[in-house]
Amino acid sequence: MLETIALAPPRLGRTDVNAHLDDVLGQVGWLTTEQLGRRLEADGIVGWRDSARWHPVGLWVVGALQARGVDAVSYSWVGSFLVFGPGRVVIGEAKVAESHTLYGLECEINDGGWGELIRQGEGDER
Repeated sequence: MLETIALAPPRLGRTDVNAHLDDVLGQVGWLTTEQLGRRLEADGIVGWRDSARWHPVGLWVVGALQARGVDAVSYSWVGSFLVFGPGRVVIGEAKVAESHTLYGLECEINDGGWGELIRQGEGDER
């Protein structure tokens, strides 16, 4: 009898970037949203609420990858979390579960929490 093995679909991007992305997600996955939010605050991360490209959580992930020497320049988080390199080429991809701390913090921010991580308009120079 043949056994069926379900293979995960291939991920976009480079293997080295995906390994760094997995490590970053793994390191913060055990934190509470409060702990991760305070880390973003301490790192001076400020972005836009309800944004798939300028949200504080995504900006923090890109910064964490840059600190590891990854040539990440931006991201998009609609379904998969995609990391872009120079020329807007996809260099990494991750699925972030709804139970993950990053997802939880993103939801808290989008629901109106964590105002200290959100730009408050054109005059906000943070």
